[in-house]
Amino acid sequence: MNGRPISRAMSAWFFAAIATVGVGHGRTAVAQTDQPAPGAAVAVTEVRQMVTDADKDIERYATSGGAAGAADHPAIKWNAALWQVHARSPHSEAGAIAAAEAIELLIRAELWDRAHGRVESLDADDPAWERVPSALYSEGIARKRFEYTVATLAKTAASTKTPSIKSAALLIIGRVDRRQGDLPAATRSLEEARAAAPGTPQATEADGLIYEIEHLSPGLPAPPISGTPRNAHGAITLESFRGKPIVLVFWAST
Repeated sequence: MNGRPISRAMSAWFFAAIATVGVGHGRTAVAQTDQPAPGAAVAVTEVRQMVTDADKDIERYATSGGAAGAADHPAIKWNAALWQVHARSPHSEAGAIAAAEAIELLIRAELWDRAHGRVESLDADDPAWERVPSALYSEGIARKRFEYTVATLAKTAASTKTPSIKSAALLIIGRVDRRQGDLPAATRSLEEARAAAPGTPQATEADGLIYEIEHLSPGLPAPPISGTPRNAHGAITLESFRGKPIVLVFWAST
């Protein structure tokens, strides 16, 4: 494996999670195990390094002519390694990130059935569910179909006892509805997401999306904008330019 060296603890996780079973087309095929390796808990930074290394490995695979959905895709071995982190500490931040990233890798590799198997193995109150809905949304976009995404998230939202997970699931359902042009349904789902877990990042995002639907959807009047120009006196408003072409440039500096 190329890239930065990983720690001894991470090495133990990785090599316990994968086992060589054969070689084909210059690449190594791997098999998964079900038991987590013993050792110290894995830190979030180590999980993120694993994901970085996985991305590099997958990029090399694609560059060498490897195909999405193939049985020797490196996403399979990295999924196994990340899943061991989750199995060891399912309720930790590192475990939640590992599970979500493991599923994301399979989705990006178009290994849909494997990804679904991982998703369906998660308890409805597993912290990974705060991140998994976004991965399922990515799958729906890639496949141009959202039946699995909506059905899975609706089931999770109905069964979880964790407000932030319910909010995360409903948030993505709202995004799907909006993408498909059903703005009333999107608004309902987003309002439920906002109400499910007030004050959370999911609720804040839902609130922003509701504002966009209500005020920034195609065909609606632009929201009022006013300001004081540097080369004139008094304030100007967008309304004062009605009927004239206008270009707005938004910028910021740090």
